[in-house]
Amino acid sequence: MMPSQIVAHDKNGIFVTKIKLSNELRGREAFPILEFYNNQMELRSFRQLQVVNSNSPAKFERILQIGGKLYCFYSIHEDDRNVLLADEIDKSTLTLSQTPTVLQRIPEEAKAKFERPAFHIKLSEGGNFLLSTFTQPGTKNTPDQLHFAVLDDKLSPRWSRQLEASQETGHYHILNYHISQTGDVFILKKVGDSEKALERFWQPNYQFSITAITHDGTTTAEVFPKVAGRHLTKMQIGTNAKSQLVCTGFFTTTGEQTTAGSYFLTFAGPKMIQKSFQPFAPILLAENDKANKEEKQEGLYAYRLNDITFRGDGSAILIAEQATQTAGFNPRTNYRTAKTAFNTIAVVSIAPDGEVMWTEQIRKNQVSPEGYSFFSSYATAVLNDKVYLVFNDHPENLCEGVCEPVHFNPKATQKDVLIAMVEVDWHGNVKKAALPFSRDLHILTKPLACKQVSNHQMVVLGQYNKAYRMARLDFDKTFSYQ
Repeated sequence: MMPSQIVAHDKNGIFVTKIKLSNELRGREAFPILEFYNNQMELRSFRQLQVVNSNSPAKFERILQIGGKLYCFYSIHEDDRNVLLADEIDKSTLTLSQTPTVLQRIPEEAKAKFERPAFHIKLSEGGNFLLSTFTQPGTKNTPDQLHFAVLDDKLSPRWSRQLEASQETGHYHILNYHISQTGDVFILKKVGDSEKALERFWQPNYQFSITAITHDGTTTAEVFPKVAGRHLTKMQIGTNAKSQLVCTGFFTTTGEQTTAGSYFLTFAGPKMIQKSFQPFAPILLAENDKANKEEKQEGLYAYRLNDITFRGDGSAILIAEQATQTAGFNPRTNYRTAKTAFNTIAVVSIAPDGEVMWTEQIRKNQVSPEGYSFFSSYATAVLNDKVYLVFNDHPENLCEGVCEPVHFNPKATQKDVLIAMVEVDWHGNVKKAALPFSRDLHILTKPLACKQVSNHQMVVLGQYNKAYRMARLDFDKTFSYQ
């Protein structure tokens, strides 16, 4: 068993989950082993989490730290309903209290088990509110039903709401949920005229819609971010210190001469009160003279956007990554296969007044065989004046200047892997180097097992085969208010 994810941290140390490699490869949601490491990265205790007072099998959902307490979220099927529960974990013994709190119930429907709705859980940035939500699919003649429950940091109900989807079933995709520090909920949706229009992600045949649920669930409104002459190709949402809705992402201009860039929008209710645009030339997935327009656009349309990170001075950072999947077939096993490519990372910096300052792109080329994607992608640490990115890489990619990235494969030989760290400063200057303990040992990391634990520290996992070690990185405090 190997560390899978850092799920929480406090002044005494960090809490890490471990699961079987077979479960990790297959995406099984089994209850993990929970480990505690002190500040010297020494393992002090561990325990297998298990539910003992349930009459039906429990499905592990996730672990969150709320109000200084650690909670395990899981679901069960009870009285013909799926039920979401949360049980406190004793930090000293790493055991469940076995006195769970019911958060939400999904009414039973005449559907196959694999068609039943799933719970989505989201914590507000300040950790003072928790959102639990699920969607009941509609039919050809009835809309989807969206269910929301908001709880405070003691898991006491704050408000709940059921809404009918404002778009037809199949004509929209929910991309993200956001809950503000005042308990307002925002749902980001990608909307098209047909299901086929949504599937063609490289074509500008869609728009974004945001459902806002405010004032303790009593008020709903629909926000349609639109800017004349520009198509908003990618979007992420959040709320600023004034609890105003903000949107950021990438755009392309309309017309024959297409250009691209980053944007940042601020809303007061449904009205746009601020907008900023900054052009940049996106790195393409197909960089050759024969690439057609669609292939060239995929470089921008293929980005997956992280949640927006706000700094203490009101500035913000958006980080995105190109990710594409290629299907294949293995004639030896007669099974379909898939490879996921994780390529260029884009970092967008937004000033406290909402102006886009710059967009920097960090080239990488990670291709993960099916089931090994947990070695790909990246981990982040956002400081008040710098951004750090940690990811697995090929040693030849530590070149000077701009160079074509050499392919990284997590199943490569030991000499062909290392852990790279990229520093992006306030002005967008980029530095890249290997982590010192990785350069000679040639070990891998798991981005989910790396986490920023303070405003100037990050914990990183180093692993090779079945051996691993946790390390704490200390960054320079260059700003006085850190």
